[in-house]
Amino acid sequence: MQLARVLDIHSHEFEQCTAILREAISPETQLPPERLRNLLAGGRYQCFSYPSAGDVLGAALVYFPESLSLVWLDYFAIRSDLRGRGLGSDLFREIARLSSEQSPLLEWLLFEVDDGRDGDAERQAMSERRIAFYQRLGARLLKNVSYKFPSSFGEPVPMRLMAYPLQQDATLSPGMLRRAVADVFVHIHGRSADDPLLQWFSAALPEEIEAV
Repeated sequence: MQLARVLDIHSHEFEQCTAILREAISPETQLPPERLRNLLAGGRYQCFSYPSAGDVLGAALVYFPESLSLVWLDYFAIRSDLRGRGLGSDLFREIARLSSEQSPLLEWLLFEVDDGRDGDAERQAMSERRIAFYQRLGARLLKNVSYKFPSSFGEPVPMRLMAYPLQQDATLSPGMLRRAVADVFVHIHGRSADDPLLQWFSAALPEEIEAV
């Protein structure tokens, strides 16, 4: 199955996509509905459905920055009643394939994952399972990078960053990552270039990124 871009935000397909994402993603890390609609109208932030026989099995929101050699996977999820069947792996691979097709020059697919290191044992185990899931698919955890999600609904949410190489010889420098996160803060979250949380992220970046 291949991803299908959803252009009509008033369609039943879009409603199915947003329902899947709302159910799967914690409220504090979701985008406000109006912000989401405005982003989709701009064209570089795109919604994709994972369809089969007229039904939507999963959904993804992907951002293609204008002048960076990377793509930002903002959200993706499989319908709750279909999880555990390998569809998540298939959807992730499709997102990577589509990203490479959009631009053969793209080097990285970047995304956020929950940080369970300061949580209880259950949260820590869930976070470790998710990271291991992505690592099995070929993604790398940016082990020594500190990151917080700029929530629109409260305090910043500690998260971790992962990167999936779209090119065999792709390299990720602190400068590339700094520019990527700054672009995401400004264009996805509507923050200013001198946002304190963004400044904190930049100041905490190591001289060399350790990706495992």
